[in-house]
Amino acid sequence: MHQLTFNNPISSFEDLVIVSQRISLTPISERFREDIYREFTSEITRYMMPPPPQDISETLEFIRSSIEGMQRSEELVFVIVDTEGQFLGCAGLHSRESSLTPELGIWVKKCAHGSALGREAVRCLRDWASENLKLSYFIYPVEKKNLASRKIAVSLGGEIIKEQKTLSLSGNLLDEVVYHVP
Repeated sequence: MHQLTFNNPISSFEDLVIVSQRISLTPISERFREDIYREFTSEITRYMMPPPPQDISETLEFIRSSIEGMQRSEELVFVIVDTEGQFLGCAGLHSRESSLTPELGIWVKKCAHGSALGREAVRCLRDWASENLKLSYFIYPVEKKNLASRKIAVSLGGEIIKEQKTLSLSGNLLDEVVYHVP
């Protein structure tokens, strides 16, 4: 991965909280291990690259790896919480192919589907990153069948720039479209 380039240095990622009307994006931490483990199910991951965790140690490894990626400025990984601090899911920004075209990612727990909280989280992260990072645009890969996630990309002005087949870590063949999000 490449390093994200910040307009102004971030002294501590642990204090980086992004707030919108109904949610906050707070840096991932072990405090949310049980929530992530419980909610990151096979149903949630069916259109995603990673598989659901088989045990809590895999969730802890994901959290540890995400924190290290943030410390290296390669990604930003947040937990989405509502105004009362209730866990809703995770959102991320990853510098996979280039720091100038980071990849947006999102998942929300099943009971939050249909509430447009995923859209709000991605918009909030996109807006914050646009103001605080040096970048050209975002990419947002989505499985074609994941209509809700595709609607998020379109709501942000996203346009399809390519299609690709990707084998997920669960062994599912994903038929993806990759959006360019301004």
